[in-house]
Amino acid sequence: MEREKFKRTLTGLELQVGIRLPWSVYSPQGTLLLTEGTLIHSEKQIERLLSVKAHYFVSPNPAVYTEGNRHKPSREERVSSFVVIHTFLERLEAIFALRHTAGAGSAFIRKTMQLVFDIQGACEESPDAMLGTVQLIVDAPHGLVHPLHMALMCEIACCRMGKGPLERFPLVAAALTHDLGMYEVQQQLFEQESPLTERQRRLIDQHPQRSHNLLLERGVTEERWLHPVLQHHERLDGSGYPAGLMADQISHDSRLLAITDCYSAMIQPRAYRNQVLPRDALREIFQQRGKTIDESLARLFIEVMGLFTPGTLVQLRQGEIALVTGKGQGLNQPALAVIASSEREPLDHPVPLVLEDSKEITTILRIQDHTHLIAGLGTLWPSVTPVPCRA
Repeated sequence: MEREKFKRTLTGLELQVGIRLPWSVYSPQGTLLLTEGTLIHSEKQIERLLSVKAHYFVSPNPAVYTEGNRHKPSREERVSSFVVIHTFLERLEAIFALRHTAGAGSAFIRKTMQLVFDIQGACEESPDAMLGTVQLIVDAPHGLVHPLHMALMCEIACCRMGKGPLERFPLVAAALTHDLGMYEVQQQLFEQESPLTERQRRLIDQHPQRSHNLLLERGVTEERWLHPVLQHHERLDGSGYPAGLMADQISHDSRLLAITDCYSAMIQPRAYRNQVLPRDALREIFQQRGKTIDESLARLFIEVMGLFTPGTLVQLRQGEIALVTGKGQGLNQPALAVIASSEREPLDHPVPLVLEDSKEITTILRIQDHTHLIAGLGTLWPSVTPVPCRA
């Protein structure tokens, strides 16, 4: 069956305030507007989607999707990983809204700790789904996706190192809040094509200290949370900032946070440069090991992520397009799901595939150039336990 048979134009009857989208939504020109799992906030949002005659695709054999049935999921029901990632992004945005609110220190810390706890649970249940899905959310603000991506990577890497949940907790909190001091301008900087102004450059240079100070003002006293925030741009050779620290002056957790920061920043496309493909970003990290970044942590990071990280879009030798769903048995044997034919037509059902040799991969593609393929990816990973929205 051709996919066009499952294309539907929004009528408004499918949408309801407070309910998450059970599919991704596109403009008539095929531009991705909202990914699956996005929460509908208002009637105006629905009106905007209807006014542009947005459309979606219906699976010929849809999986059970609780929120598509217009009710809140219970803890026993399971949802798409897209729903979990969107929930995390919404909760992180609510935390950041408290950064300058007087008297909100306890709420800021409580909400952050609750989010860390739920991130740990989601990563324990399905680490590949969390890592892969966050890379597919191309419609959310960079200032939210970037710290969440880092938090997921820190949690999974620390778990691989054998650290217990309480030991991992402060670093994941630091990952979520490391750019707190420049949150207001992150999207502007992300989209800006012109050179940085002097004021913007100062803000970037000062943001580790500003973030650290904001956390102190919110009542954070845990040094294992504060140090990585302050030091995540320091480098082993002293070339970093804000203090130009060297080698052992930089904490172990700060070194790991620096690696995840570099990787996540590189693979996100900017207005002034194209996306660095995941494999090239890992190569850059490998080349900097022992120079500017910690050698043992760089090796561990590459082992945890795999040479082809979950969420990477690739083209195979026969022309099919596939998405990496997991590391597989070895660094060069990624688990894939073929999602489009050699004619680049989306498949109705993804086809699982484990490569014996990554030489079958001829090209790594940019997700942003193929967003029409995101529509069918909600069932790519097994459904997961929903996380609470938490007031």
